[in-house]
This record gives sequence, structure tokens and C-alpha cells, in this order.
Amino acid sequence: MILAIALCACSKQGPAAYRGYYSFKTGGSVDVSGRLYELQRDTVAIDTTVREYNIGGRIFRDTVYRYTVHTDTLGFRDTTMLRRLVAESGQMHILGDYGKHMKLTMNITGGDPVVFDATAESDGSIRLGETRRMVALRPDSDGDPVSFDLSVGGSGRRYENVLIFDLVYTGKYEYDGFDGYISDSRINCIATENE
Repeated sequence: MILAIALCACSKQGPAAYRGYYSFKTGGSVDVSGRLYELQRDTVAIDTTVREYNIGGRIFRDTVYRYTVHTDTLGFRDTTMLRRLVAESGQMHILGDYGKHMKLTMNITGGDPVVFDATAESDGSIRLGETRRMVALRPDSDGDPVSFDLSVGGSGRRYENVLIFDLVYTGKYEYDGFDGYISDSRINCIATENE
């Protein structure tokens, strides 16, 4: 019984349960709800310029075309689309601030750093205050990623030497004829404590 009491007394609680250095990976998807516009791009003018160059007594001609394009809206529809987050990984540090308050930093490999204000909750979880950051999403399965200015917050819990966070992304999504907002997110971050 004395051993059980000693173990309970030694178990870390509050910020002490989370402070440390971690390696993390983040990934998942978001739902984007909004209005998809059907666009048609019409070429209304083509300016042609022919340039002549005299090189060594020979005349060379170079033709340059400049297109003037107007975009017409043919129609629109309200819809919800799935967009995948570009997976991120790197190093995470959780540092004590004061009381139950902490700072959580994410140094993303090949990306910008992110800093969250965090708190240790009475139920044993860690809550991340909302912060704004650039987030790369894929508009389609094989397309290049596009970055959006989104707000990110969430909460997590410690399981042995691993922290599992459920992140919530919110904000506007405007790209290629689609005007909308993030209506739901399924983003997880897994952070393993460095030894």
C-alpha cells in the first residue's frame, strides 16, 4: 500500500506531464463547404509581335504571342469537397510558462515554425489555443499543394511516451473557382517523446 501511494505521488500531473522534447508527424483531411463556380476562359485577343535579329549577317525572326483572356461564369452549385493536408513532421518542444500554462512549439521540417499557447486541463488533457498559420492542402489527389491562411487549435492527451493531438482547422478556402470555408477537419498529430 505504501508503494502504491509512493507511485501515485511520483506520477506527473499538470504541465509536468507534458513538458519535454518530441518528434511529431501530422496528417489528415478537411471538408470544404461552399460554392463551386463553373468557369469558362475565353481568349478575346491575341497580340503577335515579330522581332528580327541580325546575327552574323543572317536574319532570325522570333514571334511572341500575348493572349488576353476573360473568365466568364457559366453557373454555380453549393457543395462540400474533401481536401488532404500535406503531411508534416519535425520537432516539438513543450515548455513551462507559468502555473498550468505552457508554450508548444513545432519546428516543421522544410516549413515555418508554429507556436501555440497551451494549458494543462484538470481532466489530464492538454488544450492548444488557436493560432493562425499557413497550411498546405492538395486541391486534388495528384495536384501540387496550395497554401491557405487558416486557424489551428485542438487538444491532446498523453499515452505512455506518446502525445496524440486532435487538431481543428478553420478558415476560408478560395481557389480555382471555389469559394468556401473549412467545415470539418480530421487532423491528427502524433508526437513521440525523444529519449
